[in-house]
Formats: sequence, C-alpha cells, structure tokens
Amino acid sequence: MKALISGVAVASAAALALATPAQAAPKDPVAAVKKQLVAGKGVSFADTTTWLKDDGTEPYLKRKGKLMFGKGTVAATDMASTYPKETLQRGLDSFQNDRTILVGKVAYLSGSYYRKQLPEGKTWLKSDGAALSNNWAQPINPAEPATLKKLLAKAERTSNGYQGTITFDQLGKVSPWFNLSVPIWSAGGTEVTWKLTVGRDGLPKRLVTSYPAGGLVRGWPGTFKIDTAYRGWGAKVSIKAPPAGQVSAE
Repeated sequence: MKALISGVAVASAAALALATPAQAAPKDPVAAVKKQLVAGKGVSFADTTTWLKDDGTEPYLKRKGKLMFGKGTVAATDMASTYPKETLQRGLDSFQNDRTILVGKVAYLSGSYYRKQLPEGKTWLKSDGAALSNNWAQPINPAEPATLKKLLAKAERTSNGYQGTITFDQLGKVSPWFNLSVPIWSAGGTEVTWKLTVGRDGLPKRLVTSYPAGGLVRGWPGTFKIDTAYRGWGAKVSIKAPPAGQVSAE
C-alpha cells in the first residue's frame, strides 16, 4: 500500500513538473523587446485589415514588411501594401498597391498613385509621412518599447498575453510609428481595442486591434480590424534609403 501511495505521489509530482512550464507567466515583454533592439537585427511582420460593416465584412488591405533595429530603437522599415479586388473595384486613385521605406523619420514612397507626382526618371517620392495605405494598416508597433510600456501599463492578462484599450491621442504621445502612419485628420479620442499574444520569451507573436472607422475618416461607418503576425525576431535585416538619383522631394 505504501509503495502504491509513493508511486502515485511521484507520478503526481512529475505531472505537476510538466504542467508548470506551460502555466508559467511569460517574460516581461518590454524587457524582451529591448534586448532585440540591436543594430542590424530585426523582425518580419504581416498585416491583414478588414472593414466590418452592418452589411457585411470586407477585406480591405494586406501588408508585409520588415523592421530593422538600431541601438534601442526601430531604425528603418520596408513594407509593401496590396489591396484586394473588392477595394480596387471602388475605382479611387488612392487605392493602389504601394511600397514604403521608412528611414528614421523620412519616408520614401513608390507605386502608381505617386507616379504622377514624380518627374521623369524618378521612382520614389520623399515624404514626411507614410503611404496612404499605411493609414489603414496596424496603428500600433509593439517593437517600440515606450509604446509597449504604455499598452501594458493598464492591460489585462490573458491566457497567452495581454489586452486593453488605448486612444489615438495616447499613441501619438509615445509612438513615432503612429505619428508617421496616421493621416492629417484623425479623431484623437478614438479608442483602439487591442489584444497581444506573446511567446514564452515575452516577444510579440500576434497583435489584433480594432477601432471605429469614423475615427480615421470622418463619417465612415463600421470598424477597422487589423491582425498582425510577427516572425523571426533577431534575424539579420538590412534596409536602406533608395538611391538618391531615383528620389524626388515632395
């Protein structure tokens, strides 16, 4: 009988030992991200934007890109946006596939929408803001430590990460990414609901956000939902500004 009890105790202890790691809290995401911010390293990401309306759900935009880190910061970004046929069928000039390279606070834009603004022989437009398509993409960048710290300050823990809300105004005070991406007009009080999934290492794996479309375009109905996946933290990434001979200033 003692042997049986002893055996059960050992088995229970082993089961608990196996279960504990899966239930353990992840590492501090802010500290984990800061360790990644090393010059020449980076991460890849992919966005999907959906427009949720009373009359149905509309695919709106897809974007893929890479972030290149500097010492303690996001130094550069290269991202390409594509609109699905449902959006292109609107027939508006602004809904055109494009590419943006951000180096520090300077943006370089290319694509058919910008071509008409460029002199002959130039393929990139130099700007102080990202391409129009980036307005509809992910407004939050969890690779910015100050932004991530702001998100987590009043966040609620979930089974695999965190969730909460933040306003456009609050993002604008801490996030270079947000300030380069939003259009000239936006309602500062617009509330962004977010849910961040992190790995056991504390690094962001997935970020899902949503906010009222009218906060970005006055009078628009429904809600924008943006789902972003992050892959390859710590990979080598090199992003440079386009050759000067191909660039035209605004």
